[in-house]
Amino acid sequence: MADGAAIVESPASARIEALKAAIGGFGPGSAAARVRLGLPELDQALGGGLVQGALHEIASVDGSAAATGFAAFLLGRLTRASCRPVLWMPGTDIYAPGLARYGLSPNRVLLADFRRPQALLRALEEGLRCPGLAAALGEVEEIDLTASRRLQLAAETGGIACLLLRRGPSRNPTAAVTRWQVWSAGAQGAKPRWRVSLLRCRGGRTGDWLLEGCRETGGLTVAAALGDRPAQDRVAAR
Repeated sequence: MADGAAIVESPASARIEALKAAIGGFGPGSAAARVRLGLPELDQALGGGLVQGALHEIASVDGSAAATGFAAFLLGRLTRASCRPVLWMPGTDIYAPGLARYGLSPNRVLLADFRRPQALLRALEEGLRCPGLAAALGEVEEIDLTASRRLQLAAETGGIACLLLRRGPSRNPTAAVTRWQVWSAGAQGAKPRWRVSLLRCRGGRTGDWLLEGCRETGGLTVAAALGDRPAQDRVAAR
């Protein structure tokens, strides 16, 4: 990613130290207990917003980029609330302009590449103890309950959000405070649409929503019911 800071192949311990040095340069910030997403329906279900010092799991149902876009949206709200960067450990290449479309500036993303799952989880834990971060995200295939509890504890201790981005539904129980499933629902004109299900929410309630992306403003909205849309949109939806 040209605009972000990238930390690539080297011994895992050296990369973790390099990450800590890079993160420290941004300085500490005040941690909010919850960050509002700006979507009243979702904020209400979450009990007032996304808990900052907690583990959140996002699963892609269909393997599309919808879950990545939703994760970028959440990270964008977290960085906006704290003015701090995020640490992203992707499993595949990510497209910087695509992150910006959903409110996450590439200039606020620190990239780290860990091929071994254990090294990635260790780096996530280290990142969650760095007060200069708004959040840390790791893409994982699978994680057991013990490892997820370690991440939840580190997130609570640091007051930093930890996001797990997963390809496919989870097969194991985890300690995640919220668990989301996301899949593509096609497009409404130029607006991508996603189905988002909140399957677990400690201190809140579950729910399902149809979200629409706005490429021009870089945000998301909850799609209106067909009868509530402008006439031109109702015609386009038929």
